[in-house]
Amino acid sequence: MKKIAGYYNYSGAVHIHTTESDGTKPIEEVIAIGKSAGLDFMMFADHMTLSNRENGHEGIYDKMLVVIGYEHNDEADTHHYLLFESPKVYPNEMTAKEYVKAGADDNALGILAHPDEIRNSLKDYPPYPWHDWTAEGYQGIELWNQMSEWMEKLTHMNKLQMSLSPRKSMVGPTDRILKKWDELNMTKKIVGIAGVDAHEFPVKIGPITIKIFPYKVHFRCLRTHVLLPDKMSSDLEIAKKQLYSAIRDCRCYISNIRWGNADKFEFYAENSMEKVISGGQLSTAKESRLVAKLPSKATLKLVHNGDYILESETANFEYSQLQSGIYRVEAWKGNRGWIFSNHIKIL
Repeated sequence: MKKIAGYYNYSGAVHIHTTESDGTKPIEEVIAIGKSAGLDFMMFADHMTLSNRENGHEGIYDKMLVVIGYEHNDEADTHHYLLFESPKVYPNEMTAKEYVKAGADDNALGILAHPDEIRNSLKDYPPYPWHDWTAEGYQGIELWNQMSEWMEKLTHMNKLQMSLSPRKSMVGPTDRILKKWDELNMTKKIVGIAGVDAHEFPVKIGPITIKIFPYKVHFRCLRTHVLLPDKMSSDLEIAKKQLYSAIRDCRCYISNIRWGNADKFEFYAENSMEKVISGGQLSTAKESRLVAKLPSKATLKLVHNGDYILESETANFEYSQLQSGIYRVEAWKGNRGWIFSNHIKIL
């Protein structure tokens, strides 16, 4: 593996379910599928259980890191929350504020799952959104949840078509969650990741049953990329720390690899004295520039403090009219989202 702009790029799948909750395959089979899909890491999060971790399934499998957390929810089955490195499953009767705080107190990594779900076309599939934005202590949010986007577009009329070609529904994060994410990052660092939310659900359509988003299809769509200054260790505990540190520090970006491999994407800010990547901050805008490099030509959009300020059809991009605030970029292939960076802050 080669360094790109001084960092090693590892891509993986976040938010994976198994038969320990409502997934349809045991973890051993899902790990094998992940390896065949070329994942560098897998982050499992079954509902309200750490049994896969307790049974010793965390590990490094032929250089692929597997970590196991869990997905917490409140008694109303809302406020779904991914927790990694928590010492236990917290009590079900806790409020969202309480289990977010409990995770923070235990130094667990906490990520809001599918926080902006909105759907009402099928009553059997209600949304599970996040309402309490006053909770303190979470480190990240799912910008793009694969199952949520598919479900929000599902109707009785298109159910068969959507089930046969689920990846065709993938467009990108919603405008509402991108706006909320930008607002949050104006005052604190909140990482944006992609959640595959893999279950391989069986759906009955007339006399036939179709498996929606088989695990192997999930793993050919959304990826979360982490940037490490050193190669990922072959020691499990060290590798876990490297992964979690990168996520906490926002040294990440997300991509839909259906539109192209995104491993060579670069986004950084620099001047004669400093150079920083996503999650970093530059001490001055004076004589500084932003640089974005795409693996291939796409529509690149530059966002400053939540406002879209520039758009260009390009593979290489520089911008030197910097002001204080937070910047990020998006790359689109036609009307399909391809790459979404995390923020760089300019002081």
